[in-house]
Amino acid sequence: MSLDSAQLRTQFFDDNVARARFSDEVVRSIKEAPTIARVIELDDGTPALAHGTRLLGSVFDEESLLRVAQQAGSPMTFVVFGLGMGHTVRGLRAHSTGKIVVFEPDPGILRNFFESGPSDLAEVPIVCTLHELNKLWPRLSNGKQSVTLVNTAGYPELFPEQAKSLREALGQLVQRGGINDATHRLRSRVWIQDVLANVELLREHPTFLALARQYRGVPAFIVGAGPSLGKNGRLLAEAAKKGIVFAVNSSARALDSYGVEPQVLACMESIDVSHLFEGVSYIDRVARAVSLSGHPRSLRVGKGPLLPIFEGIHQLNGPLLSLLGFPGIPVSGSVSTLAFSLAERLGCSPIVFVGQDLAYTEGKAYAPGTPYEESRVRMAADGEHLEHDWCETLKGAHNHGANKMQEREPLRMVTAWGGQGRVFSTIGFGAVRDWLEAASRVLAKDRPETRLVNATEGGARIDGFEEVALSALLSTLPERHISAASLRRDAERAQPPLSTDRLLRWCSEQGGLARVVRHAARRIRRLGEASQKALVGNDSAKISKGFEKLEIAELELRSAVARMPFVDAWSHAEIDRVLDERGPGETVRDDHDSARRAISLEVSLAGVIEDCAGEVERELAQLAERLARSTQAAELTEPFRQPQPEEGTLP
Repeated sequence: MSLDSAQLRTQFFDDNVARARFSDEVVRSIKEAPTIARVIELDDGTPALAHGTRLLGSVFDEESLLRVAQQAGSPMTFVVFGLGMGHTVRGLRAHSTGKIVVFEPDPGILRNFFESGPSDLAEVPIVCTLHELNKLWPRLSNGKQSVTLVNTAGYPELFPEQAKSLREALGQLVQRGGINDATHRLRSRVWIQDVLANVELLREHPTFLALARQYRGVPAFIVGAGPSLGKNGRLLAEAAKKGIVFAVNSSARALDSYGVEPQVLACMESIDVSHLFEGVSYIDRVARAVSLSGHPRSLRVGKGPLLPIFEGIHQLNGPLLSLLGFPGIPVSGSVSTLAFSLAERLGCSPIVFVGQDLAYTEGKAYAPGTPYEESRVRMAADGEHLEHDWCETLKGAHNHGANKMQEREPLRMVTAWGGQGRVFSTIGFGAVRDWLEAASRVLAKDRPETRLVNATEGGARIDGFEEVALSALLSTLPERHISAASLRRDAERAQPPLSTDRLLRWCSEQGGLARVVRHAARRIRRLGEASQKALVGNDSAKISKGFEKLEIAELELRSAVARMPFVDAWSHAEIDRVLDERGPGETVRDDHDSARRAISLEVSLAGVIEDCAGEVERELAQLAERLARSTQAAELTEPFRQPQPEEGTLP
């Protein structure tokens, strides 16, 4: 039985979408999207897309695409604005091996394309929103790749606002990617070193993550250090009676100056910020939710309950999930996103932002009462940048090595809190705001009972958050009187501190995984060295067999590193160094020369991974030795300790 045209379109659509691997939500949006576009056939038989009176992507300049591909360099990512019928994508693919992603502003056009026949672009990622592009971007760019925007003919004229938004978003992604990559190269090994220095604290302190879903419906107040905090910060003393107040490292002193004692102090800084906590009046009472990847001194300031946490990033999540049984916390570039995720993990509602300007309100960078309150910003003479006048305290804390505070940033004007007027913002703030807005969309779908409120009363608007004055919100909430001590008791009841035996087993498990990586890397190095000899002797049989073995060994190494991401983080900078030293090199003469260079690079990289895996293995062994020694010392001194009276009894 033959299929009619409607059935064929449906079958083509289903087959193409299945191979493109869209989520159910995206497929639904494509199916339901209205559009006036239609597929037509030109006189020469070329399929084209008609949108009203316009033809989209029916003509493209082959020579221009070739020139773009040649000038782009390598590695390269191309972002194609507009799919049309795919001609621009096919042209780029013919002239370049770079990564390609398509941004299609009209999802209805995708439906037309997928219904028109079998697609030959199944491997090309296609997105319809900037949110989807943001999620996909880490897989497309490693922070070093160049990005070229290629417009499909007719799209910029038909969709001018979307074209402008895409250009701005790509600028943010490229800059943010470069910053994130630089931070990763500078800090990734230190993160692992700090985790291994701090993990022993879990013998005495439960994790904050054990409080998951235990505070459903309890208000949480996330207190940033934005300039607007001075307007309503003192009201947070009342908020502490009606919910849980989360201070962050930069707002801790400001709250102290307002006479406010929060229940939680959140921190994920990898630099030493212990000086921000010293002298804070409540530091010996507040529950400190500090990341295990933080500077060791930051976790050891104060006598209040320590409830360690960790971020849900690849390098930390696997090993620490296996230790604690809880996944890490989703974060963006601001510690306020960490506190937000902690509150969401607890089940809190409403989650309320205070002092989260995400902008330089009235030319100020920080709230009064913070150590950095003297920092100022001003518009540059060109009207397109902001110039920073950071205070000496801030520069002293953050300007270490190459990781210095930026003195000048591109200006972004964004809608102000309350919807009236515009405020100064930047790409960095934009990244945090985008993350929060994406989180609000996810929660609206998955946990619609969670109320999100921006009570900053200044700064930038955050879409997806209600805008309510803090005084008005507080007047609707009952008192609860939750304390830092009760948070600690609830966490310990849910999961007591870890035993030394458990930590020792974890050290052994992770050390074993590092050893597997070391052996896999050593196998590649030795196979590579054997292949080098075969190449010198021009032994085709040995060369072919060696390459087959190398291919299998590479898969084994990737699998081993995936199971032990500490090694990935530890080796990142060294791998970078080897790649940078190699550079583009001389012109490749022939296939034999290309193979020789590829094997040489593989041997070098395998040697780096082998050494780094061995170093991680030794670090874990040293941690195990420290744990064992401390246990032995405790056992030796235990008989000589005087018994302590129980609480509430007389000595």
